[in-house]
Amino acid sequence: MSKRTYLYLGVTLWTLTVIFVAAPIWPYIFYRLSPGTSDVLAATIGNTIEVSPGAVAGTPDSSQVKPSPTPPLPAFDPSFPEDNGTIIEKIGVRGQIHEGENWQEILKTGIWRVPGFGTPEDNSLPIILAAHRWGYVNWTNSFRSLNSFYNLPKLKADDRVEIIWNQRKYVYEIYRSETGTKITDYDADLILYTCELWNSPVRIFKYARRVI
Repeated sequence: MSKRTYLYLGVTLWTLTVIFVAAPIWPYIFYRLSPGTSDVLAATIGNTIEVSPGAVAGTPDSSQVKPSPTPPLPAFDPSFPEDNGTIIEKIGVRGQIHEGENWQEILKTGIWRVPGFGTPEDNSLPIILAAHRWGYVNWTNSFRSLNSFYNLPKLKADDRVEIIWNQRKYVYEIYRSETGTKITDYDADLILYTCELWNSPVRIFKYARRVI
């Protein structure tokens, strides 16, 4: 091969290497260049729920939908932390669940339980948990890895999600995934979601059923 061919190959390989190395950190760079993006995405996350809890049994005719019986509570374990939290071993999440209506501020602290919907102690409505994928520029890498839903797309059917709630452990299994702009399956016991991209209205949804 000619020197020119070697040069082209070398430039191509270096370009591909730079793209491969930079791709995972590009969102962090983007957030630093455009700090307001996090707030825009927080609004996207906060405004995802478009139905009221009272309408949820509801698909077309909620009056014909019977609520599922609540399974027995798991054993109380005083060794569990008093703060409610979720553990998703497959994607490295171990974060506290935060409560409240002020999603603008709560999403800055990690995982948010959408108010008015279910809790592990009452599955008449689904539990809905949301979090940023990339978070905020002031998050440390360790906090981001434990509290963001960056790797939520990696969850597949039968993967497990644990919730520690009032010092009891509840276990859920993923049964369905989808992307879109709204929740379509309110029959789930647990719904997880986050934004797909840093500048996109599309969300990633994971639906799970309680198994323990």
